[in-house]
Amino acid sequence: MNKTIVIMGAVSEEIAGIKRDMNISDRIRLGKSEAWPGKWKNKNILLVRTGVGKQRAEETTRQVIEKFHPEVIISMGYAGALIDGLKVGDLFIADCVLSEEGETLEIDCPPNSEWLDLAKNTPPLEQTKIKFGRLITVNSVIHSPEAKKCLASQFSAQVVEMETLVIARLTKENQIPFISVRGISDEVNHELIDSSSFLGDDGEISKIKAGWYVLTHPKSFKSALSLRSQTQVATRNLTAFLSDLISK
Repeated sequence: MNKTIVIMGAVSEEIAGIKRDMNISDRIRLGKSEAWPGKWKNKNILLVRTGVGKQRAEETTRQVIEKFHPEVIISMGYAGALIDGLKVGDLFIADCVLSEEGETLEIDCPPNSEWLDLAKNTPPLEQTKIKFGRLITVNSVIHSPEAKKCLASQFSAQVVEMETLVIARLTKENQIPFISVRGISDEVNHELIDSSSFLGDDGEISKIKAGWYVLTHPKSFKSALSLRSQTQVATRNLTAFLSDLISK
């Protein structure tokens, strides 16, 4: 049986570059989530959109492990910087994942070591940094520079996002290799608009809800436009890095 590399992102924009490049053979429903099996760089890939947040990531990961018995699970997507020195488009690979509730999972250990070593030996794109360190998974979007700096101070974390911890926990329980690769979408001093009301029932950002928010909060238009540009840079760099990584 051919081994499958699972690549998981929370929203369509994060996985869009890979999806465009893949030779997709099918579309599979996993509850409210979706998956696309196929070939990428001559490897068997299952590309998964989980939806945003820990609950959606946990439900989807359980199904993926049960049904597909993956060789490795790669969690990819956007993250916010909590420290100076991480710029939009830089890449961050977690060697330790933690939560606000005090849970800590070390990633730099078996069975993840081989894939982490591969990541460390994959050269960065031109003008892009790759940093390894501590990632914190939270329950809601961290909007303000003040809140980001508070997280960094309290937990000694360098980046923040909303899914990695539960995926790392499940892969550890099932002894499946795991890595998390994140593209920086907002720097520590960037103020984000409140996107908590944008989520649809499928865990995706609703373009209708987001559009209505911008219409009713006109001062947010510039921030929304900037964030879209920043996430496009992060997606491009993530796609290129993972292409090189799985080709090894």
